[in-house]
Order: sequence, then C-alpha cells, then structure tokens
Amino acid sequence: MISRIYRLPEETAMHRQMKQLCIDYFTHYNKLLKKPTSMNAFRARKACIFLKRAAHARGLELLDLYAPSKNPTRPEINPIKHWKKTIEKRLQQQEQNNESI
Repeated sequence: MISRIYRLPEETAMHRQMKQLCIDYFTHYNKLLKKPTSMNAFRARKACIFLKRAAHARGLELLDLYAPSKNPTRPEINPIKHWKKTIEKRLQQQEQNNESI
C-alpha cells in the first residue's frame, strides 16, 4: 500500500547524527567483543543510550512527512487514486474470508 506523504524526505542534521551514533555504537561494541573491559562496555552502553534518544527524535521528524495532522494545509505529494474502491475491495475480501471460515 502506498501511503500519502506531504514532504519530500531529506537528509537532515538528525539523520546524520543518528548515522554517526550508529557507527560509534558498533565501533565500541566490536572493541568490547575483542577486548572485554568495563570502559568499552561503558562506551557502548552510552552510545546505545544516545542512539535511542536520536532515534526517537528522528522518528518524530519522519512522522512529519506523512501525518495529516502535522500537515493540514499541504497538498499530498503522491495522492492515492481510487482509494475508496481499494477499501471496498478489501472489505469484500475480508467478508468472503470470514464466510468461508
């Protein structure tokens, strides 16, 4: 199913930060696997915490792309044609599946 989006995706500062945090986390985790020390474990854990915070903020940014409530006046970039017919077909298929059971 194609979902509606209201803005074009772009590489934001939050995206670049998250990419760097992923690299940091995996670097520290690989160091931890090669040489298990408390410092490597601490750094990997901290990188994971920062990554979690950045992922939440990036998720909110991505929500702005397709949430109608965040884009009340913007036109859709890829409007869905004949969506009512698609919904009706799915409902009919579900009814047929329920009847056959």
